[in-house]
Amino acid sequence: MNLHEIWRYPVKSLSADPLHRVVLNPGLGLPHDRRWALARADGKAANGQDWQPKSQFVVLVREFGLAALKCKFDDRSGVFSLEGPGGLKASANLATEAGRAVIAEAVASHLGLGAEEVPILVEAQKFGYFDSTEGPISILNLNSHRALEKVLKQTIDPLRFRMNFHIEGCEAWAEEQWLGKRLRVGKTELLVTEATGRCKATHVNPDNAQADVKILSALKNNFGHTQMGVYAKVIRGGLLVPGDPVEIID
Repeated sequence: MNLHEIWRYPVKSLSADPLHRVVLNPGLGLPHDRRWALARADGKAANGQDWQPKSQFVVLVREFGLAALKCKFDDRSGVFSLEGPGGLKASANLATEAGRAVIAEAVASHLGLGAEEVPILVEAQKFGYFDSTEGPISILNLNSHRALEKVLKQTIDPLRFRMNFHIEGCEAWAEEQWLGKRLRVGKTELLVTEATGRCKATHVNPDNAQADVKILSALKNNFGHTQMGVYAKVIRGGLLVPGDPVEIID
């Protein structure tokens, strides 16, 4: 097995950045992954940085139009840029309150939200805004993804699943046997904590922001579950690059 690709999502529910190298630290997710999130103006997450469920945020499962925003984050400058339909463009430093407001207002404009609905772009302090509180690294077995494509009789972008690591070289659904086991990825070690349950956000095509495939029904009807991938916790950190070997160590 090998690590084929590395992806991070600086702002929860917005588009991904590919990474050519990353340094992992024990107990944490990828640096800057889900570091920011669009808190609902009337929700609990707007007033703090503690973990909150995704119901407290403006997220793809409810706002399919978020997929139409193409985003980039620059680690060195802290500048986050987005582009969207109709010539929408915004760029600002997420380290500042004013910069975060610029991005939040651009998203609200794109979604057609009223002034009282403009989200608050909040920043996590220690633990990112992940869906899981135990395993902040998400892993997609690309052969499981291909098994789903086979029953759908069409190709689908793996980025629908919004996972950090795309893994090649293992049998479809092998990850179901990894729960509670450790993986060695390059020089790092990860403990697989749970399967990743899917939601209707996976129905949305990241290329056109249309809900065009019923992923949940396809998984349930053909494989008896609605899971794709696993979550893992970093036990030993280190540098990773695409191509690094992946092996089960217990």
